[in-house]
Amino acid sequence: MAAVLLGVFAALCWSLHDLVARSYAERIGPFRMAAVVMVAGAAMLLGIVLWRGTIWTASTEGLTEGLLLGLAYGLGVGGLFKAFSLGPISLVGPVVGGYPILVVFWGVAHGLIPTPLQWTAVAATLVGAVIVARSGPADGGINAVVPGKLPQLALFGVISALGYSASIVLGQNAAVSVGEIEATFLSRFTALVTILPFLIGEPRPKQLAGAHWLGMLAMALLDVFGVIAVNASGHLPGKEFAAIGISSYGAIAVVLAMLILKEKVSAGQWLGILMIAAGVATLSLTS
Repeated sequence: MAAVLLGVFAALCWSLHDLVARSYAERIGPFRMAAVVMVAGAAMLLGIVLWRGTIWTASTEGLTEGLLLGLAYGLGVGGLFKAFSLGPISLVGPVVGGYPILVVFWGVAHGLIPTPLQWTAVAATLVGAVIVARSGPADGGINAVVPGKLPQLALFGVISALGYSASIVLGQNAAVSVGEIEATFLSRFTALVTILPFLIGEPRPKQLAGAHWLGMLAMALLDVFGVIAVNASGHLPGKEFAAIGISSYGAIAVVLAMLILKEKVSAGQWLGILMIAAGVATLSLTS
C-alpha cells in the first residue's frame, strides 16, 4: 500500500511541476527550464546531503546507480519534451505512458508475483491512463503530426518510456545502497548532462522576470520531492507497484488543469480518471 501511495504522491508533485511548466515553457524554453530545474534541485539538496554525510561512505555500486538514475531520468525528460515538440499529448501520452508496466514486468522477472486482482488493477490503471490521454481534443492524434515526423516522434517516445522505467528501477536500488535523498542529489548532475544536448538550437529567452525564477524554483522542489518519493519506495515490499501509482499522473494533471486553468474535461477523460482511481485504490488495499 505504501509503495503505491508514494507513487501517487510523486505523480501529484510532477503534475504540479508540469502545471508550472505549461505556463512558462514557451517563454523560457522547455529544455533550458529543465536544466535550471536540475541545477536548482541539486543546490536545494546539497546542505542535507552534507549534513547526513552518508554519501562519503556509500558503496561504489550505490554511487553508480545514483548517477545512472540521472542519465535515465534525463533521457526520460528529454525524450518526452522532444516528443511533445513533434506531436500532441493525445498521441505522445499513450506512447510514453505505458512505461510503468515495464517496471512491473521487471519485478515479475525478479520474483514479484502479482495476484489476479492486482494484475486486473494494473491493467485498469494503465488503460485508464491511455483513455485520459486519448480523450482530449478531436484534432489531436496522428493527424496533428507533421508528415514524415511520426517515426521521429515514436523514437523519442520510446526513449522517454525506457528512460523513465529504468530511472524507477535504478532509483529504488540506489535508495537502498546510498539513500533516497543522496540518490536524488547525484541524479541531478547526470540528468543535466543528458538534457544539455537538447538545448542545441533552442532560442535564447529574453530577460526573465522574478516570477519565472520563482516558478522554476518551485518546479525544482516538486521534482526533487517526486524523485525522492519514488526512490524511497525501494525500501518497501511490492516496490514495483509505485510505478502504477505514478500512472495516476495524467488524471491528476487533467483535474488540476480543470481546477486551476479552467480547462474542460471530456466524458472519456472522466471515465479514464475513474478507472485509474479504482486501479490505484485496489492496489493500495491489496499490496
